[in-house]
Amino acid sequence: MTTSSRWVAMAVASAVAIFAAVAQPSGASEPKATELKIATSAPDGTAWMKILRQAGADIEKATEKRVKLRFYPGGVQGDDRDVMRKMRIGQLHGGSVRTGVFGRTYSDIQLYNLPMVFRNMDEVDAVRRALDADLIEGLGEAGYTAYGIAELGMAYAMSTSAARSLKDARRLKVWAPKGDIPAIRLLEAFDIKPITLTIGEVLPSLTTGVIDTVAAPPVAVLPLLWHTRLEYVLDLPFMYIYSPFVIYERSLRGVDAADREVLHRILSAAVAEADRRSRADHDAAWKALGKQGLEFLSPKAAEAAEWRAAAVVASKVWIDEGIVSQPMHAKLQSVLAEIRNPKASGNVKTVKVAER
Repeated sequence: MTTSSRWVAMAVASAVAIFAAVAQPSGASEPKATELKIATSAPDGTAWMKILRQAGADIEKATEKRVKLRFYPGGVQGDDRDVMRKMRIGQLHGGSVRTGVFGRTYSDIQLYNLPMVFRNMDEVDAVRRALDADLIEGLGEAGYTAYGIAELGMAYAMSTSAARSLKDARRLKVWAPKGDIPAIRLLEAFDIKPITLTIGEVLPSLTTGVIDTVAAPPVAVLPLLWHTRLEYVLDLPFMYIYSPFVIYERSLRGVDAADREVLHRILSAAVAEADRRSRADHDAAWKALGKQGLEFLSPKAAEAAEWRAAAVVASKVWIDEGIVSQPMHAKLQSVLAEIRNPKASGNVKTVKVAER
């Protein structure tokens, strides 16, 4: 073979080698997909889980499988405190969790939980339009990427005993989430001594009489089957309940900017959709409690006034102890004052919380 022939042969061989390398299946050189493990206490099959699973499928498709979501519904990863701990050590990456578990990490996320702070759902909506962005930003500064806040509804006291007045309530065995210091301090401010349990312990404890009272939204009570051990509902909204949907920021370090944008767009839309559906779900759950045989108790005007006066004292405890910061509380009160000023609010049709 002549020298020129050898060069031609080498060139052809090199070209073939390069083509072969380029023509390898794309999977051989693709980076490993990022799998985000997401936990929630919502049972599988609920509207919330259907929305999340669809979002997961949309994210996987839009990122060409570079980002995948694996869901752990029904509290299988433990209660919300367990979920937060597992996020910090990398066993989980995100979830929809109750506000009380953020504790000192970002305590202001509990702002809307102040007892009896809202007179109607129009006030809830106005305050959230004004302040949700602040709370989401605060979670971000605390190390959690938040994709929105999903409403669960108003919490009502439900019991095995008929109780309308604050005096009656102080004789009850009232549940508080284990480790939720703000919730515990809140009940103590009402002069109610709480019994702390995990969510999984509530149903058996209602059965055995360890506790006889819970305060929760109807949409939570029904799937957890607590209503099967309860007889009465105090028709007085106690607290607005909601859950932020977060992913621990450190878990996203392997996700590039474009895929993060996809994640944010699709998850934010999913949380917003769940939030929009919540009112109808709350109304349906409220009616379902009646169909299940629970009796609704209406407090007398004086009894309701006593509850509200105690709520003001309890709110002050939260502010004094830094559970909710003074600046954020001032923002909330400013929005409420504007709404409640007839000149500012005009003839706004309101929906009474007690009617929801």
